[in-house]
Amino acid sequence: MIFLAKAAEIPDGARKLIQVNGISVALFHHEGRFYALNNACPHRQGPLIRGVLESWGEGPVCAVRCPMHGWKFDLATGDSHGRPGNATVYPLIRQNDELYIEL
Repeated sequence: MIFLAKAAEIPDGARKLIQVNGISVALFHHEGRFYALNNACPHRQGPLIRGVLESWGEGPVCAVRCPMHGWKFDLATGDSHGRPGNATVYPLIRQNDELYIEL
């Protein structure tokens, strides 16, 4: 496990870009849940950390829209719903107030 941040550092609705072993990780806190994705959009390497968060379909599904060309990715799964590439999602572990990922 690799330490990312303390949960208290990232209030709900915020995001943080973290460098881990040469990988740029976009950490999102949305509606009480934390999500960790590779910051590079698989389409043209756009910075997902700068994307707009929006709901997707029915239920509590949230997506990030790449700021470069508009591709959307489910924050929990990385699914692009039919596009030729999905975002890389890292398993996130919360231990007390500390957030970790596994690469």
